Amino acid sequence: MQAFLAILRYDLGLLTRSWITRIWLPLLIAPALFLVAVAANEDELASETLAAYLAAVLIPISGLAVAVLSSSAVSGESGIIADGILSRSVTRSEYMAAKVISRLGFTAAIYMIVMIPFAYLIIRYAAPDTSIGGVAVGLLVVCLLLTFLGALGITFSTLFSNVLLAVLGLLLVMVLSGFVLQFLGLTWMSTTAVVYGLPETFRGNTPVWDLVRVFLVFSSLTAAAIATSFWVFRERDL
Repeated sequence: MQAFLAILRYDLGLLTRSWITRIWLPLLIAPALFLVAVAANEDELASETLAAYLAAVLIPISGLAVAVLSSSAVSGESGIIADGILSRSVTRSEYMAAKVISRLGFTAAIYMIVMIPFAYLIIRYAAPDTSIGGVAVGLLVVCLLLTFLGALGITFSTLFSNVLLAVLGLLLVMVLSGFVLQFLGLTWMSTTAVVYGLPETFRGNTPVWDLVRVFLVFSSLTAAAIATSFWVFRERDL
């Protein structure tokens, strides 16, 4: 347990001091403030403004940041892993558990820090066409998508020793699968379709069964990605 907590604190410290985080937050906050000012003066619809910010700003920027941070979780520390595990100071399960919790928890924390105040300001100053329940569900859906991306990135990090290859593979899989599944009509399995339908979700018009299917699919995929990461890491040579 002590080894797990030590790795968790160390990894969270690395993430907070990372140059990616220092760029990530300002790139999210500046457009958010601009959109709040525009919405307040131009009488923009709250649902459309929230969805536009998520689709055009937060998801692309956060997606790239999460892809890099998660895909470098394991493959970027091969020397440290070998020294710690082979000297028996930490088990493989403790190492992976700390990585999963720190990377996914950090992703969710950054997302909530930006989106909760932004959603409140948009609902207050833009033209009110949203429901509180719809906004809460929509924000949770996007958080789940980013968490799934991070979990899959950690899996790719255990599969590939090259960080750049892991990042490129992760982004290609996410984008192509989203478009293919949307083309096939499987909108509840498609990340792009879910993002495209956010305005309706924020207004509370998305059918409950569709939302339930989205939560079931992506929470199951996230759990499967995490389980795969543990299994692959236990089997790999250091």
